[in-house]
Amino acid sequence: MLLADLYVDKIDLERYLAPADCRGAGFPDCRQFVEALKAGRVRPEECPSLSAVKRYALSLAVRAKEVLPPAPSLELPRPLPPELYEINDPDAEAPVLVTGNSEFTVTVLTGILAYTTSPFYLLLVDCRGDTADMAMIYRSFTPQRLDQSLTANNLAGKVKHRRLIIPGVLAPLKEELAGYTGWEVIPGPICAGELPLFMGDRWQPPPVVA
Repeated sequence: MLLADLYVDKIDLERYLAPADCRGAGFPDCRQFVEALKAGRVRPEECPSLSAVKRYALSLAVRAKEVLPPAPSLELPRPLPPELYEINDPDAEAPVLVTGNSEFTVTVLTGILAYTTSPFYLLLVDCRGDTADMAMIYRSFTPQRLDQSLTANNLAGKVKHRRLIIPGVLAPLKEELAGYTGWEVIPGPICAGELPLFMGDRWQPPPVVA
């Protein structure tokens, strides 16, 4: 079975590391630390200079190929209803993740969200079932469709903030989406495996994880 590209190679570990983090792990700079992490010469769990949350997020990122559910590469879209998913009992302060209504995109995102106890809203936009990268190509993820999804699911009545996190591949649409909807639009990472690092302290590991 031909598998879809989950953009694991686009994960930018160095972006989330301070020089002190890397020196504390025994490396003169962060580039060498990242190379060692990717090569498996050092594990995040072995780096006490990092916070427990960052160690956990890094461990997910470096194992993204194992952690993320595989998604088949298909010619035809597999749409889901453009609904709102509530992850871990979100409240009015919970972050809102936005993506298209591809069955396989949702499988990958909920797969990584299974690794946190933090609350999230996951809003699906009707883009005919296209994955986020295909939605960018075919222009099926539009400001109008995002606005329809926000309204249909009453997001304004569920959260106090007005911030939406979109897939990084849709970053070129940021200003257009924000201008039409009136919400702040924040491009997230291209690969879902980077999401724990991107969210920082808002991505809490399960209690059993040190």
